[in-house]
Amino acid sequence: MIEQVHDMLSQTPRAIEALIAGATEDALTFRDGAGSWNCVEVLAHLADGEITDWMPRIKKIRSGGGRFTPFDREGGFLRYNGWTATALVGEFGQLRRGNLEALDAMCLTSADLEKTGEHPEFGRVTLRQLLACWATHDLAHAAQISRLLTRAFGREVGPWVKYFSLLKDWQAPTA
Repeated sequence: MIEQVHDMLSQTPRAIEALIAGATEDALTFRDGAGSWNCVEVLAHLADGEITDWMPRIKKIRSGGGRFTPFDREGGFLRYNGWTATALVGEFGQLRRGNLEALDAMCLTSADLEKTGEHPEFGRVTLRQLLACWATHDLAHAAQISRLLTRAFGREVGPWVKYFSLLKDWQAPTA
């Protein structure tokens, strides 16, 4: 499990970089609904999580458990205010490489995966669950970025909308 999570986590920055490579600024700042995040905000969230969420929680579990500090899901918006998507994906990649090196240095064992920490909302969680959540979180945000870009470009497809499940039942926001 540790190796699979590591492999998934190591690929996410490159996958997201490829997704946003040809996107316009309009597409990267597009919101698909009121109160939703745009691609730049998702990237700020991902980078901030590398600093304030995943590794601090892993370290807390490894050091005997205890209550996790609540994660401010929008904290990266302030930390990375004014950053471009390209700069953010570079920052995310650099932070992720550092975190994976630190994770490797821990030499986690099967026994470590059963150690627990205290999530502020969910209560007791295992390191196994946290690692699975980290990889799942990456995949969910990669899908979110893909959806946003699909909808940003999809506003112009005209009658072909009927062939795209991400566009069929969605109403483009009005300006």
